[in-house]
Amino acid sequence: MSMVAKNDGDKDGDRIMANADLEIIKNLSHAAGNLYDGAVDDKGEPLKMGLKRDDLLSTNRKYIDGGKVSFAGDTIKVTYEAEIRLSDVYKDGINGFQNDMNNMIQNLVKQLKKNYRLVAGKSVSLTPVEDEAAVRVDYVSRTRTMVVAYRHYKIGGLSEVLAATGAEVNKREMTDAYRKFLEQGGFGKKRPKNDTRPKNV
Repeated sequence: MSMVAKNDGDKDGDRIMANADLEIIKNLSHAAGNLYDGAVDDKGEPLKMGLKRDDLLSTNRKYIDGGKVSFAGDTIKVTYEAEIRLSDVYKDGINGFQNDMNNMIQNLVKQLKKNYRLVAGKSVSLTPVEDEAAVRVDYVSRTRTMVVAYRHYKIGGLSEVLAATGAEVNKREMTDAYRKFLEQGGFGKKRPKNDTRPKNV
């Protein structure tokens, strides 16, 4: 997926908007860098992120869970990963497990916003795109599973940004110079007289 900003014809304005957008993305990336296990605040205290590993000693982690982010256009994808007992997946039913995953991701988003405020000195708006998180449960053993849950959030404060899919890129008008260049290709056309390559090439 490529990311393009709409051009209003004001190059200086576009550059200012692009720099502002880049600053927000950079600050979010920096904030996400503090989601790792063992991250500390400015006082050297371990960050409490609302994850299940928070209640365990750092030297005796028997519960594996954590978060990460990725960007696509004007959205950020927040992912929660955990190794969970199979009995815990079914303990409160499907709806209960779904709510648990929603809460875990929301805790990550809350910490991400808090980290962003420390990095940038201001807040950032992250609005959920889907109604709930997408959840995938993978088999590890008869008693354990690996769970991956994610949810997309629209990043506030960005200029108008389009996440261009391949189909959208193909719909764009090409310049006359590029069209002329493509028309010079040999596909479906007779070869020139000086082309000595074999016919099956």
